[in-house]
Formats: sequence, C-alpha cells, structure tokens
Amino acid sequence: MTTYPNHLAIIPDGCRRWAKQNGMLPWEGHKKGIEIIEELVQWFIETYPTKYITGYGLSIENFNRAKSQLEALARLYSHHFSKIAEDERTHKNEVKVQVLGRIDLLPKKVQEAANQAMEVTKHYDKKVFNIALAYSGRSEIVDAVKKLNNSNSEITEEAISNNLYQPDVPEPDIIFRSSGEQRVSNFLLWQGAYAELFFVDKFWPDVQKKDFQKAMVEFSERQRRYGV
Repeated sequence: MTTYPNHLAIIPDGCRRWAKQNGMLPWEGHKKGIEIIEELVQWFIETYPTKYITGYGLSIENFNRAKSQLEALARLYSHHFSKIAEDERTHKNEVKVQVLGRIDLLPKKVQEAANQAMEVTKHYDKKVFNIALAYSGRSEIVDAVKKLNNSNSEITEEAISNNLYQPDVPEPDIIFRSSGEQRVSNFLLWQGAYAELFFVDKFWPDVQKKDFQKAMVEFSERQRRYGV
C-alpha cells in the first residue's frame, strides 16, 4: 500500500545562486523561487492527500542581508500573499494559509498582506499551507520555554510541543531540501526530530514535479522507526 506524508516541509534553497548562475540579480532568483513554490504547492495539493505543507521563506538570520535584498523580498512576499488570497485554487481546494514565525519583525506591508491571506482562508481546513517567515527553530523553542516560565508551568517535552508557534500542526513526515546542501538550517528543529530527509541536487528554481514524485515513492518505501 502506498503511504503518503501527512505533513511535507520544504526548504527551497538556492534561489540566489540560481540567479547568479543565470546572470540575474538576487531578487530575481527569489521571484522565480516564489513562483515555483506557488505552482508546485498548488499542484501538490491537488495531486496528493497530504494535508499540511510548510515552506521555509525567510529565516531570522536572513535579516542580516543587504537592505536592498530585504526590501525586494518584502515586495515579493506582499505580492505573494495577495496572490494566494485571490487565487481561485486556494478557495476551490479550501487551503488555510498560516504564517509561522515572529510576524512582528516583518515589514508592515508584509504583515498586512499575510493577515489578509490568513483572514480570508481561516475557515478552511481541508489543506493547510504554512509559510515560515522571520522564523528560527531555536527561537521557536526559546519562545515556547519563555511562555512556560511566565506561566510557572512545568517544562516537559509535551509542554514545549504545546507551546510552539503552531501546536495544532503535526510534526513533518518529510523535510525536502533543494540545492544539494544536506542540513536543516535551523528549520523545525523540535518538530523535525524524526522527519525523513530528502535532498535534491538542484537549485530551487530548477526543481520540478518529478522531484517530488520521486520523493513520494521513496517515502512510501522507507520504514520509519522513530528511534526504535
């Protein structure tokens, strides 16, 4: 019997290197990368029974990049959220959009566009698309522990899990990363403890449907042991 992941997490790495390789500006690589994730996520939603998809968009560490790059990313993400909110496929497939991270650190226009997308999809529950922005796996764990300390609660594994940014979202079954790099880069550190890792040696803008199809086949063939 074919087994599919309930939660697919994606690290769409290599957009800047793709742009450099093709004689483009860094923001043009990010633009192409966002276009690819929009199309691949919509296709994946319509093709597989997977309910949750989480994409790594912008880490807290990325805030150290040049101001011009961050401004370009802000424009791209503002447009991205508005596009998702208006896309008829979002509503046809009943996709709930959520942002994972320290949203208050994002530029106001990104916050407004993200809130719009979340507001118009908040009643959906058939599919869930999480976008990690201003996100850090370590910061998420720290924030969870701070909440427990402030409430004088006992610090246990279960308590930390229940105080993460999105405690209702199950742990990822797969973490899929592009660009040939083989690391998780501070992404879903707590939740991804037993995730199956898949790496493809392509920059994100070059990733195709067949790469995800191959990952789905391999996932179904793996025997998950959860440390046992």
